[in-house]
Amino acid sequence: MAELPPSAKPNGFRLLPGTWASRWFAVSIVWGLLMLTGWLLNTKWDAAPPANRPVKNPVDNYVSADSCRSCHPGNYASWHASFHRRMTQVASPETMPPGMDGLNLAAFERDYRVSRVGTKHLVRVKPQGAPDSALGAPQEIVLLTGSHSMQICWLTSNDGRTVEQFPFAYIVAEKMWVPMTASFMMPPEHIDPYSKAEWNVSCIHCHVTRGRSRFVANETFDTDVTDFGISCEACHSGGQEHITLNRDPVRRFRGHFSDKSDQTIANPARMNGPASALVCGQCHSTWSFDSMQAQMKFVQENSRFRPGQTQLDLRHVNQPSGAEGQANRDSLLREDAEAFYNMYWGDGMVRVTGREYNGTSASPCFRGGQFSCLSCHEMHPAQTDPATLQSWANDQVGPRMETNQACLQCHHEMAADIPAHTHHAAGSTGSSCYNCHMPHTTYGLLRAIRSHQISSPTAGETVELGRPNACNLCHLDQTLAWTAKNLADWYGQAVPALGKDDQELAFGATYILKGDAGQRALVAWAMGWAPAQRASGHEWLYPYLIFELNDPYAVVRFVAWKSLQSLPGFSGYPYDYTIDDPQQKEASALAYQKWWQETRKSHHVYAWKTLLQPSGLFRQDEYERLLRERNNRPVNLRE
Repeated sequence: MAELPPSAKPNGFRLLPGTWASRWFAVSIVWGLLMLTGWLLNTKWDAAPPANRPVKNPVDNYVSADSCRSCHPGNYASWHASFHRRMTQVASPETMPPGMDGLNLAAFERDYRVSRVGTKHLVRVKPQGAPDSALGAPQEIVLLTGSHSMQICWLTSNDGRTVEQFPFAYIVAEKMWVPMTASFMMPPEHIDPYSKAEWNVSCIHCHVTRGRSRFVANETFDTDVTDFGISCEACHSGGQEHITLNRDPVRRFRGHFSDKSDQTIANPARMNGPASALVCGQCHSTWSFDSMQAQMKFVQENSRFRPGQTQLDLRHVNQPSGAEGQANRDSLLREDAEAFYNMYWGDGMVRVTGREYNGTSASPCFRGGQFSCLSCHEMHPAQTDPATLQSWANDQVGPRMETNQACLQCHHEMAADIPAHTHHAAGSTGSSCYNCHMPHTTYGLLRAIRSHQISSPTAGETVELGRPNACNLCHLDQTLAWTAKNLADWYGQAVPALGKDDQELAFGATYILKGDAGQRALVAWAMGWAPAQRASGHEWLYPYLIFELNDPYAVVRFVAWKSLQSLPGFSGYPYDYTIDDPQQKEASALAYQKWWQETRKSHHVYAWKTLLQPSGLFRQDEYERLLRERNNRPVNLRE
């Protein structure tokens, strides 16, 4: 049988149409269907938004992170694994801390009962000790703020989308609930850290993306947000135009072969230092509104600030010194005379967490115009496997940025001989750039945190400002005079005038006894820091940490307890740091007895400068004198 000519052959199966035009049309249809499917899968369909809590409502060219996933799956995966995403979450069985169903707590002369009904968790309250018949009406837990350190729940208030606090914090590492007053550095007599609507008017500024308080009347708010948590558009600005234009596959294809950035979206990695840092600084700074009118505008509309700009809109970053901003400082101090004491050391260095932009922008490195947060941190690691993301999420530092390479990327000349600069052995913690130039002089979230203002250690900063210097935070057993002499010998620093205690007594012993609450927390934390224990010895630390289990400030007791557990013989040592003063004294006595009888090495001779007798007993007269000299000025660090 003769073979049929090609034009006469029967049609066989074709994956794509025969002509290129038809194929292009088919591919476009398939692509469109895939995009539509992704959009449908990422879109939540609510018949009506909840009326009893803040809701998600992107406005002003914003679209929320759900719209970024289909085109940027890798970046979405790293963001989704970050703690930024979880800064505020809608309450659900999946986002709640464990053990919520049936949780019973007592504080502030009230009993709190939590129960689960379907997917909701409800809280009912009664006077402490009253029968269950006295339980009030249930309030639903609707939001949670916080992620890896602590979580705080927020309740419905029956005033629109206004929420009020559940007055306890969940400490994640310890898996324990504590009263809010025991979770922040505040005076012991302070009993109400968060008032009604605090989330709507304060937390919303930094724990969500582009939130609008939207005041209605009295204590009623109609609050909405672009995203709960810190999501894509907090750093990249509104994405509606970017998405609309990039639906064109030809535009996307051209973009892959262009060295120009897409101008429809902001990218902090391509900005200069000041602009890039302010992307983080819009939240990670201490700021104030420019005026009452600016505040009201911000409450209703948020601001016109967009990533890439070098100035905030309606707000300004507070700086405690300098010619600029004096009127703003005066206004702030009229409202709160202690504002700067509770945020800064005397020279303007930040002493409380969450204000890293203030420190970064005050650093000498920042003046070059290229240094920014992204010099060390990265928001989207190249590897997005679960193990990499888990280790990256805590500090979000870039590759090798937890090492000296963070500084050597600019300070190349020091790489050849670091010990010549540090006067410490190569590879030791004393030769770590971070430990000397970014020491743990900031407090927050129940621990000490590295300062983000790059500086050099001096003895004068401790004498004049009370700020622990980097040398003595490691060498806790040495005197301030020892530090001053070494810094003079090595770097030519002038030796400040020193009192008798600073010449004769160990820094750690002196400041944990007579420092203010913030100083005591930093020193207690350092006593649990492995590098300090290696440099200072750990035997003499026990009685000080045990003594601090009876500190007036709850958070200082917590930090001391955590450091005590790092010492041999006290791993996992149980202690409830929220108990009252008589119970604290009893617990401290029991811990001291355990140390003296079970853990203390009877042959060990304790140094006189540590304020201990050779046997380990306190030198009582000096010990009591330092306590009488304690700085009891109230401390309320503004985390």
